[in-house]
Amino acid sequence: MKKFILAMVLCVASMGAFAQKTPHAVGVYLGGNIDLAYQYHFNNKNFVDATLGYFAFDGVSASATYNWNIQEWSDWTPNFGTWKLWGGVGAGVGLFHKAFVLGPVGQLGFGFTLKNVPLTVGLNYRPMVTLAFSGDKHFHHNGFYNGGLSVVYRF
Repeated sequence: MKKFILAMVLCVASMGAFAQKTPHAVGVYLGGNIDLAYQYHFNNKNFVDATLGYFAFDGVSASATYNWNIQEWSDWTPNFGTWKLWGGVGAGVGLFHKAFVLGPVGQLGFGFTLKNVPLTVGLNYRPMVTLAFSGDKHFHHNGFYNGGLSVVYRF
């Protein structure tokens, strides 16, 4: 029985080690928008983040940002994980109040990646200011207040 438990622990640990080396990640953003996210990490310094979600609780949106890991602090809590600051720019589209919207998207986040699990938890500010293309063209600034919590699992 001890050998079986040891084998299972080693198997789970090796899956965690393998998961940290792949470039793919999925997650969720909760805040001004509720978004599902897919990330592709080119390396440790930059990644693309594509989201699909519920925009300002009154529409749907999709966005893509190119992000840079601005700073990492692995010595703050070495037994817990690595703290990170990231930011990026991109574009978004959506439907809001029955109008097609298009505009720039930004992202600024601060969080941590756990040491033994490929999970990143962060606080994000992700403004999206859009121009509405309907009968009367106008700006929507609801996305400017888009901040919240993110949880992303890298597999």
